[in-house]
Amino acid sequence: MKPVHSITIKAFTVAAAFIMGAILTQAADTTLYKAHPGGKITIDGTSTIHDWTVETRIIGGSMEIASDFPVDTSVDKVPELTEMPKVKAIIPVTTLKSGKSAMDDIMYDAMNSRTHRLISYELTKMAPAQTPRKSGDPLTYNTEGKLTVNGVTKEVQFPVSIKAKDDRILEITGKTTVKMTDFSITPPAPKIALGLINTGDEVIIGLQWLVAKSDKK
Repeated sequence: MKPVHSITIKAFTVAAAFIMGAILTQAADTTLYKAHPGGKITIDGTSTIHDWTVETRIIGGSMEIASDFPVDTSVDKVPELTEMPKVKAIIPVTTLKSGKSAMDDIMYDAMNSRTHRLISYELTKMAPAQTPRKSGDPLTYNTEGKLTVNGVTKEVQFPVSIKAKDDRILEITGKTTVKMTDFSITPPAPKIALGLINTGDEVIIGLQWLVAKSDKK
């Protein structure tokens, strides 16, 4: 007859293996989406002479979400998430363009682009937005994430909407407001022939990001 403690250890080992197997199976049940061409990031700001906009269509990164993520917009209420998505996005600073090379150079200099070449974002929180909606509307979520610009990382709130463009591509849109000084960026004040242009501290970041379902993780 085997000692009781040997049976207990064996039972514990079997149970632990079963639990770990269940955890790994659950963790593996995700879908990977990778950045897809067609989206853009815009940054809108103000100055003492005119409003301005810069944009880039180069958005790298990926989104890994639970395979049961509710991409169906026919629901009346945005469903709760069963698992927190893993979202990371990157933008090369020098892909931001205003259409005026002189302004671009001033912007890159203010953002220390030679030292800090990338803007990056990583999702930390995501929950359904408690706003009225009707069937067919995009799914809306309140998100928080870590935005890194000029080597400085800050938590930012970013309401977003998600809708399926087809059976493999999701479109994520949203806007948020940040201050340049929060990222140790001094709002540019370039000298011109008629005086000095002062740039407003606040900017509005607009997101239109397309991600496509990937067969590989």
